[in-house]
Amino acid sequence: MDEHFETATELMSKAAVGDGADFEDEFSQPDAPGKIVQITEDGGVKKEVLQPGTGWEEPEAGDKVRVHYVGTLEDGTKFDSSRDRDEPFEFDLGQGSVIKGWDLGVATMKKGEVSKLTITAEYGYGASGSPPTIPGGATLIFEVELLDWKSVKDIAGDGGVIKTVVQEGAGWAKPQARDEVCVRFSARVQGADAPFYSTPEEGEEFCLTDTHFCRAIGTAAATMKKNEEVKLVVKPEYGFGADGRGAEVPPGATLEVDLTLLGWKKVEKVTDDGLVMKKTLADTEDWKRPNAGSQVTLTYAARLPDGTVFDERTADAPLQFTTDEDQAPCDGLELAVMKMKEGERALVTVAPQYAFGDQGSAQPQAQVPPGSSVEYDVTLTSFVKAKDSWEMEVGEKLAAAVVAKDKGNAAFKAGQYSRAVQRYNKAQEIIEFDEGFSAEDKQAAKAVKKSCSLNLAAAHLKLGNPVEARKAADKVLEADGSNPKALYRRAQAWLATADFTEAELDIRRGLAEDPASSDFKLLLKKFKQQQASAGKKEASLYSGMMRALGRPGGATKAAAAGGAGDGGAGGDPAPAAENEAAAANGDGGGAAAAAAEPMEQP
Repeated sequence: MDEHFETATELMSKAAVGDGADFEDEFSQPDAPGKIVQITEDGGVKKEVLQPGTGWEEPEAGDKVRVHYVGTLEDGTKFDSSRDRDEPFEFDLGQGSVIKGWDLGVATMKKGEVSKLTITAEYGYGASGSPPTIPGGATLIFEVELLDWKSVKDIAGDGGVIKTVVQEGAGWAKPQARDEVCVRFSARVQGADAPFYSTPEEGEEFCLTDTHFCRAIGTAAATMKKNEEVKLVVKPEYGFGADGRGAEVPPGATLEVDLTLLGWKKVEKVTDDGLVMKKTLADTEDWKRPNAGSQVTLTYAARLPDGTVFDERTADAPLQFTTDEDQAPCDGLELAVMKMKEGERALVTVAPQYAFGDQGSAQPQAQVPPGSSVEYDVTLTSFVKAKDSWEMEVGEKLAAAVVAKDKGNAAFKAGQYSRAVQRYNKAQEIIEFDEGFSAEDKQAAKAVKKSCSLNLAAAHLKLGNPVEARKAADKVLEADGSNPKALYRRAQAWLATADFTEAELDIRRGLAEDPASSDFKLLLKKFKQQQASAGKKEASLYSGMMRALGRPGGATKAAAAGGAGDGGAGGDPAPAAENEAAAANGDGGGAAAAAAEPMEQP
């Protein structure tokens, strides 16, 4: 590539806009006849749009572009014309195969656009010119029509797979990493006349997380749009490597592949832990999805891993239920349905934690064994959404928030901590914006938010999410810096991440507010035990390092470090001893946890 080449975007981002109205940034207004764009900041390349193009895409460096052009000098003398030859000119954009002004100017054009490029000698043929038609130092004027281009990309980033677009795909979407794609392709050894492998006309399906045929197929499919057709040049590393493929592909062979992406089935996580997955089998153009409180109607066939149908609902006898009311057959199905669109059909895979758990369940057509995953081939035939918060009056918002909070409490007490988090978050979202609330309503909303934040902290601790627990406790402490439950739960969160200094500060603040609190005293004991254990581990590690280094005195230093860890926290042992006295009758972690439970409940 020419060392002076830069993309038009890079140059235009640095370009200085002229004083008057003659020059303007390309993105300041839509292209229109007469629009003038200063492509380089020194005025060396300027473009005047004569006929706007279509769409929004522009060719990129490496693409094979086709143009018609007429080149003239400033006095109007024509020195070259593809139109006179009735033969479009093709070149690789940005590779230094044409003058710099062309590389820069054509990169700003859209398909079908006709523009006049004015190019000074620095970006043209320089001081020497191109005798006999172009004198030295000449400014050149080209009328250029961008006919089309073929996108050519090094999609692997190492030259292993070069993709040339033969036919653009539809829309803008591309498959994601978990999606199941359907492709049609034929492959041949480079230079061979006939392919050694071709898929059926209907194509072959595979998940992008898996290798299908060879690495290049999945690598390319992930970059394509629906019905896009491409040609691939595949190096051995992305083909069949040094081993080849029997008699069909010799060792170390480069391949040529004609590939079409016929479509894909979207695969997505329903839950953050990936224990409920949804694969879309039939999509719709709709975008609306059910919310909490929606009335949904669906049909499904529910199966065990071996294919046994244990429940089925048909169009004649569909299932109807209200979301977020514990009316669905299992949590996983309900969570998936709330991510579906009306008319969508999906295959939902549910792990036992979101299905029927360790107990299993007697279902209409078969028994679901304990600890079994299940799958639902489900269609959301229709739904009626519940009111969104922005559609509610103030009174409705407060009532809905209280209901969501109470549902969160019920889920917490049932051990459904993930569902509790969802409901507490929902309650806070409903009353997040309190514009239009009276002073009394604002106080009521504040109380609900505070309760939800405290309960969120408790639920996140149960789920093993100490960072989220701290965030929830922080929200309460911002307004109520001495709230005992918030201090207690934040201290628990600090302990979970071994942040002992912060944990001790919150524990002591809690004891300062209520010196008789058995919860904080037991938590203080737990803090001391964890800190001492961590100190001993650190001392053991230090001692081992000293022995390994062969230094005398390592054991003594380690013992000193261990002793420091066993004492009071933060260099203040006396208050710790005083406050620990009341908790000394506890019998260790189990008793402490049991005594602390009331502070953990919502």
